[in-house]
Parts: sequence; C-alpha cells; structure tokens
Amino acid sequence: MSQQSGRRRRRRRRPARPVGQDGESEVGQRSESEPASDRGDRSDRGRGGGRRSGSGSEPQQRPRTFLGMPRMTVALLGGLLVAMIAVFAMQLIFPPEEVLDVEGVQVFPDQGRRHLEPGDSFDAYNSFPPTSGPQPAEGAAVEVYLPDDDAIPDPVDMLPLLERGGVVVYYDPGQYTSADDPSGLLGAMQSLRQFRERLAVVPIEDLSDQHDGATIVLAAWRTLLAIAAWDAEGNDQLTAFLQNAPDGYYDRYRLERGDSAISVGAASE
Repeated sequence: MSQQSGRRRRRRRRPARPVGQDGESEVGQRSESEPASDRGDRSDRGRGGGRRSGSGSEPQQRPRTFLGMPRMTVALLGGLLVAMIAVFAMQLIFPPEEVLDVEGVQVFPDQGRRHLEPGDSFDAYNSFPPTSGPQPAEGAAVEVYLPDDDAIPDPVDMLPLLERGGVVVYYDPGQYTSADDPSGLLGAMQSLRQFRERLAVVPIEDLSDQHDGATIVLAAWRTLLAIAAWDAEGNDQLTAFLQNAPDGYYDRYRLERGDSAISVGAASE
C-alpha cells in the first residue's frame, strides 16, 4: 500500500459555535431587539407559513338575527300579530249586540237563520227589507242590479249575504236608473264593489212608500238605515255605514264564513 493511502485521513474539525455570556450557544437565540409580537407570530406559524390550529384568536360569534332582524324584534312582531288575530277573531265570534254609532240606524231583534225548504215561505219578517229570519239555502249572486236587468232578486234571497257580513244597498228604481254616470249612485256603487266584494245593490219598487220618502235603504244583519237621497248628506251616511267593522257595518255581523270572494251566498243551518 502506498504511503499516501496508509495515512489516516484526518477529520476536519468544525469551528466552534460562538458562546454567549451565559455559556449557551448563540445559535438559535433570539435577538433581544426582536419584538415580542413577532415571536408570538412565529411560534403560531407552522410549516408553510400557516397558523397552527388552536391558536389564541377566538372565533367570531354569529349575530343573533332572523331574516336580517334581531330575534327579539321578530319575537315582538310575532306576538303583536297573534294579538291582532285574536282581537279580530273575538269580534267575529261575539259581534256587538246594540251599536247605534251611525245616526238613523235601526236595529231589529234577531229572527234566526233557519233554512226554508223548497216551496216554503215566511211572511212575518220584522223589517222591510228583511234583515234576519228564515232564508233560502242559497242566496242570490252578489252584484249591482240595474232596473232593467232580467232577473232581480227578492230581498229574502239577500239574507245569506247579510249573515256573511255583507251589506245590501236597496234603491228606488224610479229615482236611479243608470250606472253610466260615475258620480251617480249606481256608478259609484259599481266602483265601490272593487273594494267591497260582499256588497250588493238591488232595486225595490215602491221603496219610498215603505220608508217615508227615502230613496235608499242600507241593510246589514238586523240593521237598516234609510237615506232620503243621494246628496252630500246621503253620501256621508252611506260612507259611514259601509265602513269596516267596528266603525261601520260592513263585516260587523259575519255569522257565516264561507269563501271570502263569494259570488253566491250560502246560508247556515
């Protein structure tokens, strides 16, 4: 073996690491000038620069909202809605007995809601036109009837409408004949029917003779209001009567439910 190969290879010694004053190696020591926040950030970061799971930052709480509103507000609105429905239901179940808040209104005793069998009749109604009492099982169509219409219902056929909270405007066909004028009674009632689907307008011959010259008679359940003429005062009376309950008589005595958009009434047993 050659002399060079026989020599032992000398291991290179690594240079000693500088030692600090406390005897520890300065390698890995943090600089005293390094901010503490940087130290915390580095300790929270794993490989790849991402934060370690379970870091000190707390998750944000979800806002307690429902449909964009605070839940407390939603609860209050829900309670108010339930209260309004309860009040409305109580008005339907227990309608007022004697309410005379429109000047000139007449209230009659209740004669019941018995159905008339085919061929039966009843002639002891306590008002004209009748506002309660025996009635047909099916009422007449709810619409504005003109004096020259082929089929004009009898007032008894309008009783099923009254027990559903509706109102009938009876008028003298000798005084009001056309609906062409929107400012006239019949024209105005046709326009009003867009907002009062349980409002019927029916002519009655000799109505004035039955009511001391009144040319218009408004009827609700157990209630009549005679109006002298369609003038400023008559318009005020009619408007007050046709207000929604409890101020007016529209829907005040709704004793029979049925479809809200009725075209034909149906009396209760």
